[in-house]
Amino acid sequence: MHSPELRLRLVAMALLCCLAKGQEDGEKSHSTSVAGMVDLLQVETQLIENLSSYADELEKKLQIVRSFVADMTDENKKANSQTEHYLANPLNAFSLIRRMHQDWTHWQHYMEQPVGEAQVEYLKGKGELLPSSTDLEEAADSIHRIVGTYDLKVSDMVKGLLNGKQYNVSMNALDSYVMGKYHYDQQNFGYAAQWIFQAIDWLTPVHHTLPLPLDLDRSEVLHLYAESLIQMNRYGDALKVINSAITHRTDKVKLLLRKSEVETLIRTQPSIPPKSFLKRAVGPYERGCRGQYPIKSQLHCLYNSTNSPFLRLAPLKMELVGLDPYMVLYHDVISPSEILELQSLAAPSLKRATVFQHATGRNSVVKTRTSKVTWLPDTFNELTVRLNKRISDMTGFDLYGSEMLQMMNYGLGGHYDKHYDFFNSSTATDLTKLNGDRIATVLFYLSDVEQGGATVFPNIEKAVFPKKGAAIIWYNLKHDGDGDTRTLHAACPVLVGSKWVCNKWIRERQQLFRRPCLKV
Repeated sequence: MHSPELRLRLVAMALLCCLAKGQEDGEKSHSTSVAGMVDLLQVETQLIENLSSYADELEKKLQIVRSFVADMTDENKKANSQTEHYLANPLNAFSLIRRMHQDWTHWQHYMEQPVGEAQVEYLKGKGELLPSSTDLEEAADSIHRIVGTYDLKVSDMVKGLLNGKQYNVSMNALDSYVMGKYHYDQQNFGYAAQWIFQAIDWLTPVHHTLPLPLDLDRSEVLHLYAESLIQMNRYGDALKVINSAITHRTDKVKLLLRKSEVETLIRTQPSIPPKSFLKRAVGPYERGCRGQYPIKSQLHCLYNSTNSPFLRLAPLKMELVGLDPYMVLYHDVISPSEILELQSLAAPSLKRATVFQHATGRNSVVKTRTSKVTWLPDTFNELTVRLNKRISDMTGFDLYGSEMLQMMNYGLGGHYDKHYDFFNSSTATDLTKLNGDRIATVLFYLSDVEQGGATVFPNIEKAVFPKKGAAIIWYNLKHDGDGDTRTLHAACPVLVGSKWVCNKWIRERQQLFRRPCLKV
């Protein structure tokens, strides 16, 4: 017979295999992890080098052609300057006949030869590593999440002004146009108009130009801008934009027809008011992400030396965040070298995070959680053993039967929407029935985040911003074992930075004598 511990390990490993396979069969989700996008950046470096090699091939052929043109131009000018004298010489005459019979046929063949075939094949071979249309849509959704959560202006964002801080980066017309097209397809016409306007402004000749293969049809951009304005009932403005689009297009039939339709709308609906531009509603979650919760704690910091015998020798710096529900923040509880090792262990196996769906009984990719994760078994190596022992010292809990360490890395606008860590007992899984619910959560911050990425608790208006080396702990269950709804929490979108965290969910079954239920 297998021991209960061995059975748990076998179940956990089987679960990991299923999660990994599910990820391989789906999208790569490039934008959901900064660590994952590192590989994408390396692919771009290779493609740039390949394009440079292609340019070298073109230049090599161009040099050969220009060298011939220069030589033949000199010879041709010499002949035309004294035609009869030139052709009277048998050597010149023979050379002319031979050139016209042979050389130009050879040049025709040379001109027909494709250039850079190897580079083209290389680019085709990298196609499966490139982001899909789903990846691009996720990235656009992430940008919109950042704009809405932090109340950013589109005009500021394209210039690299993020939440009041200027960065040496900006978005070009292609970036803005794709964002506008995304919002138009989502029928979010107010934002669509703002993004497309930024693309038009960028394309102003005195500002910038795009390389020919990437160039945008200005009339198409203007047309989409006009359609967005029409959807906002701004018919007069739309008519002006359509007139401008007509001047940039040779085939004007489609635009002229649309112009006639808009003129009809203006005549038949002269008093219709423009639709209001609706921003995202501001609630406790948004205020927490923006750092707007009131500071009302009268708690204090101390050295915790009582949770375990080891802490008497090496107490930990602990900040009391809340007593009901219980919540503490440990500082400098994990070292930089330990963090680096954890990140190195996790990076190669990061997969798109999923959420358990009670309706299907399966884990699924959802828009409300955008990050990549991997799991590290408790006995994976000396570090994981040591870290679990430290968690036990910090919490005073027995970790037997608890979940493995979960490593997470957030990418572009990475977030986890409002949720509870405890489960609904009526739909509990076999694992929950065996080891109990999640009595506590331990969350290590493995990186500083320049902007955004806070852990917020909207129901009690508390927010903790990532600080490298810190760890927050909170109780998910009340003393009677029921879930504490005040622990509703969320991971705010990362605005600027790479957010790494490591969490441990502690199960309640082994805590019978560590945190006994109170009589009610």
